[in-house]
Amino acid sequence: EGWRAVVADGESMLPKDVYVAMNRFSVVEGNHAAFEQRFANRKSILTDFDGFRGFMLLRRDGAKKAGDGGEPDDGFTHSTFSVWDNKACFEAWRDSEKPAPAADKTAGEGGSPVGPPAGRPNIFARPPDATFYEGILALESAKGV
Repeated sequence: EGWRAVVADGESMLPKDVYVAMNRFSVVEGNHAAFEQRFANRKSILTDFDGFRGFMLLRRDGAKKAGDGGEPDDGFTHSTFSVWDNKACFEAWRDSEKPAPAADKTAGEGGSPVGPPAGRPNIFARPPDATFYEGILALESAKGV
């Protein structure tokens, strides 16, 4: 176990190990538990797809405060990461999640909830911010991500 030997010549880019889809969310104060429960209570089909390696829902460390001398607070309170073998595996899952044209649009990039279902208040200060990464030097334990 541990890092594998990787040949790096200082000129060529390292090969890709994984593909990572990240969404950052700005949840309105007082709605963090409701947001987290949306993920905890819904049935996930991610493990049904080839190439899926792991998922994480992260809550930002509350120690960072606006005006504390560090980087300015960007307002993002939560992030999600889904890790895939490659971009094609992620896109196969994402394409399966696209709603029919007449369907309710309550899911954003990566299946993330972006708008309130009928009868629920909007808990988001702004839409999620999606970012995608080619993972290099991925290290996983036997238990996964």
